[in-house]
Amino acid sequence: MKLFATAYAPPLSYLRGMNQENEVQMEVHEFFVKQTLRNRTHILSPNGIQALIIPVKHENRTKTPVKDLKISNDSNWQRQHWRSLDAAYRRSAFFEFYADDLAPFYEKEYTYLHDFNTAVLEWLLGVYKINIQITPNNTFEKELPASETDCRTLCDTGVPVFNHSEKSYPQVFSYKESFTPGLSAYDLVFNMGPACNSYL
Repeated sequence: MKLFATAYAPPLSYLRGMNQENEVQMEVHEFFVKQTLRNRTHILSPNGIQALIIPVKHENRTKTPVKDLKISNDSNWQRQHWRSLDAAYRRSAFFEFYADDLAPFYEKEYTYLHDFNTAVLEWLLGVYKINIQITPNNTFEKELPASETDCRTLCDTGVPVFNHSEKSYPQVFSYKESFTPGLSAYDLVFNMGPACNSYL
């Protein structure tokens, strides 16, 4: 069994870890770790790599389990993120094809980070045709038994992981720079559409 941390529109390495699995577990009891992919994702904008960060509430300055971590909706972050996605991908081959299905996640107000991340992840899994059952874990364990695989570290960085063995695909702004790996799974969806599953 593999154990994953919650992530906002995670990179391909995360989805690749889930691909061809029947069931995985989601970590919901760990304390939230700042400046990681748990509340941020990266896209390729006209000005280069751009981080989209979901603001979260740090209530009472205590450590908060991921399942209880609330989003700070004081700023209109969803509108800002959607505008950034539109600016980055409106000229991509498939943004308009998926926009109507994706937009509601940036219109509905979510209270908890885990709920928003899960909703977006389930949408991505559907697009990538990854049929998998995800169940929450029961308790936090720092060290997992040998029978389990710890995939939580896939989210431990707040910057794109540049895996140069990642096969390139067409990107909107690749004419400005060479292929950029390590981006949100959104990037492959908008640039490759239904072929994203074959690439994965």
